[in-house]
Amino acid sequence: MSKSEKILRRLENLHPKQIDLSLNRIKVLLKRLGNPEKKLPPTIHVAGTNGKGSTLAFLRSIFEENNYKVHVYTSPHLINFNERIRLNSKIITNDFLIQLLEECEFYNKNEPITFFEITTAAAYLAFSKIPSDILLLETGLGGKYDATNVIKTSICSVLTPISMDHMNFLGNSIKSITKEKVGIFKNNVPAVISKQNIESFEIINKESQKKKVRLYAYNKFWKISKINPTNFNIKVGSENFNIPVPKLFGHHQLYNSGTAFTVSKVQNILKLNDELTFTGIKKTFWPARMQNLKNGKLKKIIGKNFELWLDGGHNKHASDMLRYNLENWKKSELFLIFGMLSNKEPKEFLGEIIKYFTNLYVLPIHGHDYIKSNDLKNIYIDCKQKIISKTKVEYALEDIKNKCTKGKIIICGSLYLAGEILKKNGTKII
Repeated sequence: MSKSEKILRRLENLHPKQIDLSLNRIKVLLKRLGNPEKKLPPTIHVAGTNGKGSTLAFLRSIFEENNYKVHVYTSPHLINFNERIRLNSKIITNDFLIQLLEECEFYNKNEPITFFEITTAAAYLAFSKIPSDILLLETGLGGKYDATNVIKTSICSVLTPISMDHMNFLGNSIKSITKEKVGIFKNNVPAVISKQNIESFEIINKESQKKKVRLYAYNKFWKISKINPTNFNIKVGSENFNIPVPKLFGHHQLYNSGTAFTVSKVQNILKLNDELTFTGIKKTFWPARMQNLKNGKLKKIIGKNFELWLDGGHNKHASDMLRYNLENWKKSELFLIFGMLSNKEPKEFLGEIIKYFTNLYVLPIHGHDYIKSNDLKNIYIDCKQKIISKTKVEYALEDIKNKCTKGKIIICGSLYLAGEILKKNGTKII
């Protein structure tokens, strides 16, 4: 175990016995650290349920292509914790990460604090020490009481699609979840809003009026149309733009890229060139989001006659996005390799897509409580013959290869599983 991993393990043990929904713990620590959250570059703050990471990836690529320095904070990581913190686009080094974590650990004085709170403080400390042109900041899972929300202001708030997830923290209805997400709104700071359901938008609109937030909402200020294989049209305000289809796979990525493009047009801090912005959108890459694993150790097992796809989606909205692809692929033999944490809802995710698959292989997620094959067989009694338990992804791939000569294999259900798969395949996060 590396030194940084040992420190992170110690920080995990500081988790409070009771979670109080407030920002008091991180505020106390940040004050002891000299309030680094007040010394950040101009910040774009992103919340939502689905598409946050992809939207940030599009924004990062847009600003990078326009030759700006970009800090980025995302979570969770896939393979190494360092992925969460990018300093001027580079993943943070181990040495600097250790220095920051030790400083936060020292000033926290062994007091209770959540892992996300203390590591967010470390990220703010990093961002305050190194100059940059812009900071792209992703919430953890909420908004109002999310550790990232200690910032006093931003240049733009962003809400990606909101759906049911993390109900144990955010509530059991779309209304309660949306009320948490809109907590990132700041007085008089504009907000770009992705496509939302009616219930969510009513709450978003109400909160925007309260805080005098100008909304740039999908279908009202911006809209996507005329989609073809190479490009699509987006109308932003009164202007029309023809944008190349991004290499990030999936119909939903058009909307994530459209959200990012709208942000790039309404922020008024950094000047952007449209052609460079289009190039940035086209080039964007974000791992484990309908990622086609074209090479690597796992791909080698199944050979060239099978496509191997990896996605970290785990809720109903992600399932709907996957179903769009499956409908286009239904002439192929389809196999699902599935792993999901036990606190998720497999029925919501699998309900509309299980019918597409010849077999569904259930994997463990190491270090976590996970859904077992018997759990799924009890839910899907009519389909239990197609549900197969495997202890390793390699065994599932071998079984598929023995059953069929060609087809498409989708691995999904959890970002933790996606991280394991990328590590086993030898795929690097850059």
